[in-house]
Amino acid sequence: MKIQKIFWALMVAVLPFGFTACSSDDEEGGADSGTVQLSTPVNKSVEGQYVVQNGPRVNVNASNTITLAIPKKQGLVKAFTRADGDVEYEYVVGSYTKSGDTYTITVGGSVWGSVTITPAGEGKYQIEIAPKDAEPIVAEATKTAPVASGETTDNLCRTWKAYEIRIEVLRPGATSWIGKKATPDFEDVKKKVEEEGCEVDDDFGNGYELERISFDNAGGFTIGFNQAKNPDAKPYVGAWSWRDQAAGTLHYTWADKDMGNSYETGDAQVEFKTVDNTPECWLNLNSTIKSTKDDKEYAVKLKICMRELK
Repeated sequence: MKIQKIFWALMVAVLPFGFTACSSDDEEGGADSGTVQLSTPVNKSVEGQYVVQNGPRVNVNASNTITLAIPKKQGLVKAFTRADGDVEYEYVVGSYTKSGDTYTITVGGSVWGSVTITPAGEGKYQIEIAPKDAEPIVAEATKTAPVASGETTDNLCRTWKAYEIRIEVLRPGATSWIGKKATPDFEDVKKKVEEEGCEVDDDFGNGYELERISFDNAGGFTIGFNQAKNPDAKPYVGAWSWRDQAAGTLHYTWADKDMGNSYETGDAQVEFKTVDNTPECWLNLNSTIKSTKDDKEYAVKLKICMRELK
């Protein structure tokens, strides 16, 4: 059974952190208070996507993640390149610190450069993207309207850290799920999954550290790895929108159209809860994987427990 790369990117990346017990309906854990009291991110007012016509996009989330997408023809140094539709973009994903209108960007523990976003009146902004080792890009930009507003959007749009990832697999015709919970050791996970007929991608056998999962209210999200420890680990960049905000159902699409797996686009269920006075956000994804033994499709549930990255 072939498990797709993004699936294992999420699954394996969290393992080096160890597992902090998150709440679950089917396991013992702390009491769920039924209310969620998340912090108010300090940069909520500037959150959003700033777009240069036929040029770069800058996504600033409400807490501390920034994502740059630059058409490859305009060029940046030390950025990774992926195809986004028919255009190749170079991406930079990192944390930021804000001083006035300037955002200093850190990638892999080192300062990459900065972005300055200056209001220019009539809904316009001047953008200056200034890498440390390349010529700056200066252009006029507009700000994308938020995909939605409301408490659920405000709760989701921030930077998260994954504390636990669970995989559940249902054989065709079966009524019980296998692989109820991931173990803290990747080799144990690999052994158990292979016993069930799954084939693990070697690409993620090194256990890249998952550093951040971020959402912004303009419909952008990223999954970033610890590039200080794994400099070849490329972040995943995509878009999201609400299917049903009241029900917590969102739709996501990866920017890279050539991933070639069933998690390339789909829906996820978002659930917020507070357990032992700690707010949690759960992302629940559903998909299928095909067995290499019997050519049958197995249903898969992927559950990611996240807490705010401080």
